[in-house]
Amino acid sequence: MYPYRSNTNIYQKNTSINTRETNVSVTKNDLKQDKRLLELLEIAQQETMQSLSVFDALIKNTALQQDVETLRNAYLDEVKHLKQLQEISYNISGKHITQPTQTEQTSATEINIENVSSEIEKALHQEMEQTDFFRELLFAIPETDLRDILFEIITDKQDHCIRLCFLFSKYQ
Repeated sequence: MYPYRSNTNIYQKNTSINTRETNVSVTKNDLKQDKRLLELLEIAQQETMQSLSVFDALIKNTALQQDVETLRNAYLDEVKHLKQLQEISYNISGKHITQPTQTEQTSATEINIENVSSEIEKALHQEMEQTDFFRELLFAIPETDLRDILFEIITDKQDHCIRLCFLFSKYQ
C-alpha cells in the first residue's frame, strides 16, 4: 500500500542532482584488471551463442516456415551481438576470446516440431533472462562507448522478446 502519510517533498531533503554525476575517470587498464567484468563478457558471448543456436533451430523448423523472416532478423541480430561482444572484449583485454562454432552449438539444440509453442516460450524466457543479464552488464561498465554497444544489444533483445511474444500467441 502506498504510504500516504509520508512526506514526499524532495525539496526538504538534502538531495543533489549531481550525486551520480561524479568525475571518475576509468581507463582501459582499470577495466582490463577487472576479472569479474571479463568473466561476465565471456558469459555474455556464451549466452549469445546459445541464442544463435535457438534461433537457427527455430528457422529450420518446418512448422514456422511462414515466419522465417521474423526469426531470421533475430538471428542476424544475434550474429551482430556476438561480433560486438567480441569487439568489447578485445577493446578491454586486447585478446580475442574464441567461441565454439555455430555448427557445434546447433547440434545440441533440437526443436520438437509438434510442440512449437513450448519451444518459442523457452526461447522467449531465455531472451528475457538475457535482457536482464545485459542490463546488469551495462551497469558494470562505466565507459560510455562500451555502454552504447550494450544498450543497443539490450534494445535488440527487447525486440526479440516482442517478436517471440507475437509468435507464441500465434502458435498457441
